[in-house]
Amino acid sequence: MQNEIRKGVNQAKQSEQGANWFFAEIFIIAVVSGFYFSSWWVFGGILLASILLAVNKKARFVLLILLTVGCGAVGWIVGSWFNSTGASIVLTIFSILISGGYHIWAYRWMEDN
Repeated sequence: MQNEIRKGVNQAKQSEQGANWFFAEIFIIAVVSGFYFSSWWVFGGILLASILLAVNKKARFVLLILLTVGCGAVGWIVGSWFNSTGASIVLTIFSILISGGYHIWAYRWMEDN
């Protein structure tokens, strides 16, 4: 019984970390886009649209997949700074696995709340 409670608490903490990652990711994307386009409208639009997509169950799943693929693209870009295809591939795989795990936890947290 104690082990089940401990596992439940640990899983809840992991899910909360995933949700924190997800919302931080959305905020960073909105800020970078707002700076890039020099527009508060872009910042607010991306932030609001992402939050609204996160509310809908099917749209949330698609958004999390797109964000995971986006993290993989960032891994590829960072790997290309080393002028190495191998580094790009390895960093892409690591980025997808790590962000995918966080997004799965975020999805579970959103399902619970």
